Amino acid sequence: MRWVKFFLSFLIMLVLIWVLGRPIGPATFATGRFFNPFEGFWCNAAESPAPSGQLPGLKEPVEVVFDERNVPHIFARNEEDLTYMQGYLTARDRLWQMEFQVFAAGGRLTELVGRGPNDAVLNLDRQARRQGMIMGARNSREQVMQNPETRSVIQAYTRGINAFINQLDFAHLPLEYKLLNYQPEPWTELKTALLLKYMANNLSARADDIAYTNALSLWGKEVFDLLYPERPYSESPIIPEKVPPRFGRRSLNLWEFEPEPPPPPPANYHPDSLLLPSDLLNQPDRNIGSNNWAVSGKKSVTGKPLLASDPHLGLNLPSIWYEIQLNAPGVNVYGASLPGAPGVIIGFNDSIAWGVTNAGRDVMDFYRITFKDDKREEYLFEGRWMKTSQEIDTFYIKGGEVFYDTVIHTHIGPVMYDRNFGNMPVPLAVKWMAQQPSNEALTFLKLNRARNYEDYVEALTHYQCPAQNFVFASAAGDIAIWQQGKFVNKWMQQGRFVLDGARSDHLWNSYIPQAHNPHILNPERGFVSSANQHPADPTYPYYYNGSFEGYRNRRLNELLSRDSLSLEDMKAFQQDNYGLMAADVLPLLLSELDTNLQGVELQARRELEGWNYMYDADLIAPTIYQCWWDSLYASIWEDEFKAAGLPLRRPKLSTTIGLLRDSAQFRFYDNIHTPGQVEDRKTLINQSFRQAIAHLSQEMGEPQNWLWYVYKNTQVVHLARLRPFSRYQIRIGGYQHILNATSRRHGPSWRMVVALGDKPEAYGVYPGGQTGNPGSKAYDGFIDNWASGDYFKLLFMRSPEDAIGQDVKKQLFSPNNK
Repeated sequence: MRWVKFFLSFLIMLVLIWVLGRPIGPATFATGRFFNPFEGFWCNAAESPAPSGQLPGLKEPVEVVFDERNVPHIFARNEEDLTYMQGYLTARDRLWQMEFQVFAAGGRLTELVGRGPNDAVLNLDRQARRQGMIMGARNSREQVMQNPETRSVIQAYTRGINAFINQLDFAHLPLEYKLLNYQPEPWTELKTALLLKYMANNLSARADDIAYTNALSLWGKEVFDLLYPERPYSESPIIPEKVPPRFGRRSLNLWEFEPEPPPPPPANYHPDSLLLPSDLLNQPDRNIGSNNWAVSGKKSVTGKPLLASDPHLGLNLPSIWYEIQLNAPGVNVYGASLPGAPGVIIGFNDSIAWGVTNAGRDVMDFYRITFKDDKREEYLFEGRWMKTSQEIDTFYIKGGEVFYDTVIHTHIGPVMYDRNFGNMPVPLAVKWMAQQPSNEALTFLKLNRARNYEDYVEALTHYQCPAQNFVFASAAGDIAIWQQGKFVNKWMQQGRFVLDGARSDHLWNSYIPQAHNPHILNPERGFVSSANQHPADPTYPYYYNGSFEGYRNRRLNELLSRDSLSLEDMKAFQQDNYGLMAADVLPLLLSELDTNLQGVELQARRELEGWNYMYDADLIAPTIYQCWWDSLYASIWEDEFKAAGLPLRRPKLSTTIGLLRDSAQFRFYDNIHTPGQVEDRKTLINQSFRQAIAHLSQEMGEPQNWLWYVYKNTQVVHLARLRPFSRYQIRIGGYQHILNATSRRHGPSWRMVVALGDKPEAYGVYPGGQTGNPGSKAYDGFIDNWASGDYFKLLFMRSPEDAIGQDVKKQLFSPNNK
């Protein structure tokens, strides 16, 4: 059926192109070969071909067990062969996805799809390069290659990928290569480094410096502090709140270290007063987040720790994750790997389990650069003129065009926004932690082999960016969490606003010691958890800023406070649909709603009055509430923010709710487009309710049709946005700021729960399938299980013989070194 849909869609596309008079040139699409029955897209309708039994570059035979879900369990006699086979098999199933993501990270998408509407794709490519993605990847590759452990692993992984590429002919190319009419390139160690920068960009390149500078300039400090408080109205930080000192205790240091003194705030520092009109081309989505936690044996029914992890990322096909088991002398690990990078990123072995969530701390700063003149060959720094360097980036655009972009480099970093890019009259250089040399691969290599808490801590010392909250549990009974990344020791407010590139005291001059990052081992409450909230309470002695969540973490900690927890509880918590945000604000909204409602408006009110705040798929109350809330939120902020004509960040939902609760009248309630009328809280609440009900009635018909999953329309979309290879309107509950954080385009990308013990017992699922071939039934084979809350038992084997009695296939790979 999928192939029928694709074929019809493709024919319609051809007809439209012909009607619109836009020819399909040979540089963009090879129609003849694509439709050739012997090598065209018809060949992709079959399952992936069985891997070759003999491979060049292997040292010894390798046995692979493919379970009933096509998860490879690789048993090798040495580490190089193990990693080689991981690269080979991952490329067999995910080659196009791996390379496409690397093209995006390296600013090369225009080579595949052209400039895009209004140069959208070209601008994405230019931003990737100006941000320093390639520079950071080169720096990281150098670090990886200098370390003998990671050098051996990355080289073996690269050889395995290229062994598969070298076997490919046109008939067996992944379909997307045929559609876009290009061939895979040889894989390199730099491409793996670029892939990791692709993830770093998604998770750590959110920066509010420009937007906050605009807001401060536009409204002044008093209003700014009201709209953008650094601490939430209510919080439950990752490290439990410290108890204040008592009985005349002199030391205010409640932490188990002596903090490094922060730099003094610069004299005469005032945030840049210029209004900065940059288009802010591609800010990563703020819905990216995650949950993870571990429960100690004293709170679990097994008497041993339990661990759960579910990273919330973009929902795409092929999936961002590739499930795998890796077994060789010294390692036996299972979990979710990142196609294009060796090892397991989130998983478990015989002794430990771990998971990650995004830290959310600000590790990207912008600096205003003062050039001497229009030549931009010199810039001001500490009263003298420094030389710039200029790099000409070349973009080979599909169809034969070449575009050149001149990027200015300073000692701070590349000039990302200037007169030629981003409509920025003030040149801004970017400093980003991911630009610096690092070796995150070493962290995961060591975690895969870790046996105890000490191994876990040592592994984390090598990790820099993107900063993550690493949760840990061991069969020995320990649980822990550690926020790990390389963080600047900032003076108060450093990095919140655009900084002055002419001043040395605005630079990154020192870093927080790794041992001082927030962490905790075996807390008294019997659990550790994170859900993208603040890492610590205000007693933490170092200043940090960033973007933090305020609802999921509170709901999670409430659930984890229970006793006698089981793996089934862990699964239920991951799928919990309770909307704490709605519970916080809906009673206030209903109390201000007019009582003389009739018809469908009255019916909607009654639905909300009886709602238990669960965002279940087949309920209509969450649809009514969410449409109402979105309309109310827009009515408060959009008139002023749009009229400003500047990049501005809207206040957080929790801030908005706090303002609604505290103030019946507020300057932003008043609509600037209705002169002579002053709106207050009650006015906006009632206007937005009527607008929401009218919108739902017009778009969805009768109230019985307002099902939450239909309104929300969760989608798992093909990376190239091919509709026939995507899934839409998936029947699943949850939403942003809910533990089951499944929104339209983001959600739990891998759910895993593990019970530690003599042998780990684990369950997992992700919204996709092992293969990236849309012609295979396994392409999206796990989505329905994921949506319905079902998990697969993860087959963790200690030898191939453990597969006896299981529905598996075995294949022996042997060296072919002719």
